Amino acid sequence: AVDEGTAEVLETDETSIAEANAILQSSTIMTTAGEDLAADLDELNAAYPDQLGFVLINEQTGEAITTNESRVFTSASLYKLFLTYAILTQVDAGTLSLEDQMADGATIDDYLTSTITVSDNETAKELAYLIGWDNIETFIHDQGFVSTSFNPYLESDGVYYNGDLETTPAEVAFLLERLLDGELLSESSTEYFLGLLGDQQLVYALNIGLTDEVTFAHKTGLLTDVSHDAGILSMDGQNYIVAVLTDGWLNATDDATPVFEGIGSAVMTYLYAQ
Repeated sequence: AVDEGTAEVLETDETSIAEANAILQSSTIMTTAGEDLAADLDELNAAYPDQLGFVLINEQTGEAITTNESRVFTSASLYKLFLTYAILTQVDAGTLSLEDQMADGATIDDYLTSTITVSDNETAKELAYLIGWDNIETFIHDQGFVSTSFNPYLESDGVYYNGDLETTPAEVAFLLERLLDGELLSESSTEYFLGLLGDQQLVYALNIGLTDEVTFAHKTGLLTDVSHDAGILSMDGQNYIVAVLTDGWLNATDDATPVFEGIGSAVMTYLYAQ
């Protein structure tokens, strides 16, 4: 049975997802700076058709600038954001502890740290097996992230494995915004998750277009044809959610560089105007 308090939280979560979806179905541009950023994105979309998805949310004003925000992309390592959310929810429930040991003697804390800060694939998969890909899928969908999927399938060994990993720029942005607003997790788990993002060691994507005046707590995703970056930008005491998803590359490590440089520069111009 769901108690009244839990029911209220679930209703609030569903409402916040619905509101976020409504906002991001189309850009909510309120300023000239927002119009300029949207124009820059239009130019990039013209140069790289059908390859970019973008969301920027100004947490202070609610302004949202988006493009292809609902398009489904291969999530690459951005799935680790949703995985970490699922793990920390079980930590909050007391089902797991950050000090619990994995098979090799390392703790869940160690595994989460490697999963987020250096995007270790093996630690991420072991954490997923710990609670089950099928359970993660159900949990994420129950929280309203219905376009994010791990496509789990059951093998003859009785274990669920992941299939294609998918998400959208909008849902990545929803997750980060709700995390920042303290709507996903307990205060301690929220601080912990934000700390992991702040300790990110992989800075090959959006960081190359940003200046030292901004801090960026984030997570990247990289495959041969895919390069993503998403996180929380902070400058002058103000916060912004940003999600940049790109695909269609022959060699994403090199080919996506000019896109991230261009988007980073355009985002900085927007931040300076605030």
